[in-house]
Amino acid sequence: MNILALLFSNFVQAAEVSVMTRGHASNPVWSANGSKLAFEVNDYAGKISLFTVDVENGEPRDVPRQVSLSTGGLYSDSSGIVASPVWHPQGYLIFEALYAGGNARIYMESHNTVTEVVDKTTLNGDLSWPTLSSDGETVVFVSDATGQGDVYSYTIRGKNLKHLVDTSNSSEMAPRLNPDGELVFTHKKGGGEDLYVLSSGATAPKHHIGGNGDQTRPIWAGDSLVFFSNERGTDLWDVVVAGDSKSKRVLSKNVRLPFRSPPALSPDKKWVAYGLNDPRKSEKIWFTKLDGSKTVAFNTGHVACGEPNLTEINGQVYLAYTALPAEGSAWRQLHIRDVTSLLK
Repeated sequence: MNILALLFSNFVQAAEVSVMTRGHASNPVWSANGSKLAFEVNDYAGKISLFTVDVENGEPRDVPRQVSLSTGGLYSDSSGIVASPVWHPQGYLIFEALYAGGNARIYMESHNTVTEVVDKTTLNGDLSWPTLSSDGETVVFVSDATGQGDVYSYTIRGKNLKHLVDTSNSSEMAPRLNPDGELVFTHKKGGGEDLYVLSSGATAPKHHIGGNGDQTRPIWAGDSLVFFSNERGTDLWDVVVAGDSKSKRVLSKNVRLPFRSPPALSPDKKWVAYGLNDPRKSEKIWFTKLDGSKTVAFNTGHVACGEPNLTEINGQVYLAYTALPAEGSAWRQLHIRDVTSLLK
């Protein structure tokens, strides 16, 4: 594979998104039009908080706002998990929340009002891994209502629940739809995790991409899938692109595995962004073309960089990432940078 390493430096300080809450910033997710950014703050003591911030020309417009379910007196912000943000095309926020003594459930925030997407009378148990169809009409998620992690879909307006994938004695995770309605998900069984695809209109999924170890957190790039794999060892994660098991190509080895997100693709689906575990290279966010022809690196001026996410706003490509300000710093911070000139 021909790799050209181009180190790109910009000495202008990155736009930093700061919150008063103590914890590590993680999992930044851009809205469809790039005007909003959702992210988590994890204190690693049982609490994960969810925030959103308005962004204009790569700069946060105001202080981040915490997404809370406590307004109606149902929950307390003192503990619990509010995480896994997914943006609806119309700017609504879908997310997962879990509080002490309760189940993980999926909620939607619209116009500062939070509602449960699927109520407990329709489907009980823990609901997780929310994702949306491209038109925003359908949420796909995983439920343990049958005792295993099965994949369901639910139409938000029609309130129609479908049990899409039911495999006994195993669990499904990380569902993701492509624009044509094809569903990819991971299937955990026998110590390994493989990718399965349920085609639109099909009644049963097919084994799509397998291998040693785990093939996990897939995301569509046209007809191909980009995912993380630890075939080389339990703690050795690589970024891989494949159309099927015979066409797997490792794009980068020893990447820093994000806390919960899939590989970060550029808006044109030509690049994947990632951080590396190597401390000597951790001050950069790296970008590799999916065809393997080129790798470039963005020198951030920070350390332990990771959790990248990309968006395009008015022809400009912006990178959100998290990093430590310096070695020994207490908390990871969230930053935004313009990387338009890098990805040409």
